[in-house]
Amino acid sequence: MVLHRVHHQILRSHHLFEPLNEEQLDELMSTSHLLSIDKGEPLFRQGEPSDSFYFIIAGAVKIYRLTPDGQEKVFEVIGDRQTFAEAMMLMDTPNYVASAEAICPTQLYRLSNNTYMRLLQSNSRLTFALLGKLCVRLHQRVNEIETLSLKNATHRVVRYLLTQLVRQQTVGSQFELPMAKQLIAGHLSIQPETFSRIIRRLIDENIITQDGRQIAILDRLRLEQFE
Repeated sequence: MVLHRVHHQILRSHHLFEPLNEEQLDELMSTSHLLSIDKGEPLFRQGEPSDSFYFIIAGAVKIYRLTPDGQEKVFEVIGDRQTFAEAMMLMDTPNYVASAEAICPTQLYRLSNNTYMRLLQSNSRLTFALLGKLCVRLHQRVNEIETLSLKNATHRVVRYLLTQLVRQQTVGSQFELPMAKQLIAGHLSIQPETFSRIIRRLIDENIITQDGRQIAILDRLRLEQFE
């Protein structure tokens, strides 16, 4: 497929594609598909054959699994200019180990694992870029496991708010929650009611304010110590 010029620049800015020369990028994109999907539309389900990975142009996708009792555990929400499911190329399993679903209208590329793996064999920079991305993901998961295992719900919510403030790099002390409270609660392994109750306590203590998804941190020091 012929890349839109803006899409070409966006792909080139990502470290999994930057090492490719033009011929290699053309080869990868010749087996890719540009998808536009609606909120709630699945990309793949746990157990389905893992033949592709994805790059989001605009929108957001949640990665989740269902517990034996049918509850949804959200592992991650992937946003603009991020990839997901690339780890499956190196895993000793033919099937996806989680499910992916759009949480808003989303435009993204579906990329062939087989094509990318062929390019890895001829481009060492590409190999190290993929390994670097997977190491970062592993480090993030280890930190999340530690937090979820050792800390209480209030700590999780406080850490989440502070992480979002840093991650979004907004001016001042305001930022927007990237997803609905039900999804955040699932990601933090707490009930939505618990998340709402902790947010209400922070508001009552004049530590934060909330307007829809907009959060303003009034007293960062107290928030950091509010555990």
